[in-house]
Amino acid sequence: MSSINIPLYQALYEDIKDKIIHNELKKNNKLESIRSLSKRMDISTTTVEKAYNQLVVEGYIKSVPRSGFIVMDVHNLDKGKFHPYVDPIEHPVKENNKLTTDLFDIKSYKATVNKVFNYQSDLLFTNLDPRGEEPLREEIRKYILKERDVKCDVNQIIIGPGIQSLLQILLSITHKKTVTYLAPEFKKAMNIFRSFGYTLKPRQSTTEIARLKADFLYISPSNIYPTGEVLKAQERNKIITWAHRNDSYIIEDDYNFFIRYNSYSVPSIHSYDNGERVIYIGSFSKSIIPSIRVSYMVLPISLYNIYKERYNDFSQGVSKLEQLSLAQFMKEGLFQRHTKKLYNLYKEKNEIMKQALNKHNRHKSFGIRGTDSNLHVVLDFTTKKHMNTFIKNCDRHHLQYEIIQHSNSVIFPYSGISNHDIPRLVKTLFYNM
Repeated sequence: MSSINIPLYQALYEDIKDKIIHNELKKNNKLESIRSLSKRMDISTTTVEKAYNQLVVEGYIKSVPRSGFIVMDVHNLDKGKFHPYVDPIEHPVKENNKLTTDLFDIKSYKATVNKVFNYQSDLLFTNLDPRGEEPLREEIRKYILKERDVKCDVNQIIIGPGIQSLLQILLSITHKKTVTYLAPEFKKAMNIFRSFGYTLKPRQSTTEIARLKADFLYISPSNIYPTGEVLKAQERNKIITWAHRNDSYIIEDDYNFFIRYNSYSVPSIHSYDNGERVIYIGSFSKSIIPSIRVSYMVLPISLYNIYKERYNDFSQGVSKLEQLSLAQFMKEGLFQRHTKKLYNLYKEKNEIMKQALNKHNRHKSFGIRGTDSNLHVVLDFTTKKHMNTFIKNCDRHHLQYEIIQHSNSVIFPYSGISNHDIPRLVKTLFYNM
């Protein structure tokens, strides 16, 4: 038995284990008693006891009352098969659906992170609030009041690492059954409803929605996907009336509300209803950078009263450092300055994309929608052949797209394409069309 550089009990444990593995100590052999072995080897009983206990824990021996320690059969243990290669999940980065590096002021954001470390480091050693850190919730409250006329108390705001996680919280406290939405669906959101066993009822218009019963209406009234259209005032009033009449809730996903190139942003539905039947949700992932996963949800008072009884059941998925840094970024006015800059850059990119598409549509092989907002366009091809040619070209260049079901229409994002590259890429995608 060697004891070089390891504790004595571990050396003894290794020695006995090795003898069992190599069948020098056989199944059902009785080990020497703790007292006898310690006396023979001139070591303490504590050392022997620790070695024996470790062997018991790992299943090499067992302790039998009034009999001592017995060797177990370890040679027939199924240790499982080791697979030296696991087929990886491919996660290719689609260059056209990311943000280019010029769209965010990393230097300013880094400075706010450093301020948190320098002046708020004590807060980093405290537990996360399941609702989100109050400094960030307060900055969000002020921001959505000013920009979207959303009136709420700071305690009604819940922070999460994405809209899907917030929907999971919402559905776990409401226990409803049905959701309706304007087709096509926001797939990631609808997948959450599916996972909770909801019946999905897609509709083509608010008139159709007004005729049915559902527990939730999921809608982006200020930026209807995928065309970026705005829900008119009459339609907004119609769905608010529908929600009150049916004891239903409207989930207002207010993503990218500030990206309107030819008009001002329109008020939120929450502001029409004072939030009685409206659950307001928003996200920073498109207005900052996708890797900063911070979203928020404003619960009506009726649902907040349910949530506050259970909020400790939920965990917070956004780190305290991220939350406090974003709060500081907003408090100093840097976020508002950033979104103004972002709007101007997006508008310029949008104009370049429209010009390039019109230039290469001489044969009128497609129509263009959705150019008044967002960072994608909807291309309505006149024939399936034209659509398939475009898709084939996208696949060849590893570009992302989404086909709208039962149509010859394709959603094509362009946020990750530099302004310089847009004309050349569009020419390539519509070659031979």
